[in-house]
Amino acid sequence: MKIHGMVAFKCENVATLDPITFETPESFISLPKWNAKKTGSISFDFRTTEPNGLILFSHGKPRHQKDAKNPRIVKVDFFAIEMLDGHLYLLLDMGSGAIKTKATQKKVNDGDWYHVDFQRDGRSGTITINSKRSPYMAHGESEILDLDDDLYLGGLPENKAALIFPTEVWTALLNYGYVGCIRDLFIDGQSKDIRRMAEVQNAAGVKPSCAKELPKQCLSDPCRNSGICREGWNRYICDCSGSGFLGRSCEKEATILSYDGSKFMKIQLPVVMHTEAEDVSLRFVSQRAYGILMATTSRDSADTLRLELDGGRVKLTVNLDCIRINCNNIQMRGYDPKTLTCVWGGTVAQWLALLLHSSRVPEGQAIKDENDALYFVYKLINAIIQLVVGG
Repeated sequence: MKIHGMVAFKCENVATLDPITFETPESFISLPKWNAKKTGSISFDFRTTEPNGLILFSHGKPRHQKDAKNPRIVKVDFFAIEMLDGHLYLLLDMGSGAIKTKATQKKVNDGDWYHVDFQRDGRSGTITINSKRSPYMAHGESEILDLDDDLYLGGLPENKAALIFPTEVWTALLNYGYVGCIRDLFIDGQSKDIRRMAEVQNAAGVKPSCAKELPKQCLSDPCRNSGICREGWNRYICDCSGSGFLGRSCEKEATILSYDGSKFMKIQLPVVMHTEAEDVSLRFVSQRAYGILMATTSRDSADTLRLELDGGRVKLTVNLDCIRINCNNIQMRGYDPKTLTCVWGGTVAQWLALLLHSSRVPEGQAIKDENDALYFVYKLINAIIQLVVGG
């Protein structure tokens, strides 16, 4: 190494920045557009006890698929860091398809502080959690990451009409905002005063500190009407899906609709849906052994989801349009139509609650009682979906 001219080596004092807490899944901060076309770096510390949450997200300008069979699918360059089931993931698309890198080997929602360091140089780079590096390589030949929107920290705005959510970013699709603490955010080596940004933006639910974990919130039994309580980050979370009630504490009675076998309700969704992750929950009671509970249809695709009573059992059928995507292809094995059956020992006159949550499971998965979850993979590709209930 040769040095020419006068080179000064000195340390720059960086002001100590206060941590912030995102107190609700709806809380977020908007940061300026990240100009990281060829290289870039982001580092921060986080601390939470919650398993799911979108920490960072930004996307670029829309571009349409080249596949003539799917002209409506809009793709974007994007960058995201999210937590799913207690693990941290990096998601990146530079124009040739998304990559998803699992950055943790053990769960990191234990309430301790963790340091994240993301480095990128062209298509390759690393994401490091507490000195444990995970390398990644983006698809294609492009070395440009074209981000055109704000960089969102902690979640997304309520009005998301201008945002495009890539199918791979499940936390965005499922509205899983991050709840927990963030500190020491650096972007391209520059510290960001996120506490000050939260004040300027009057960000709701963002607190300029990080309190130690409070006593268990569920001890006071805050969930009413048989709602199930679980601990969050200094908050309680009520699962009201099996109670017939809604609200933060399951305090609001849910609307009940009745059908006589000849009526149905149709919901025309306003935009094309192309998703990998959906959560659907419903409760029903019937004295009939057969009938459709819920179904989806499309004018442009054979992708379907059908939930029905069949001989007193709940049956879920998922079809991802095998003719179009060629399920016989070795790379597409496992995407052929699946039928899952709920084995329920009670009478059909009892209320039964179902939670449908996207994931990949073997064919024949069964649920044993009303508290279990029925899992399925559900992709709606290039479709205008109609949701039919009670037909």
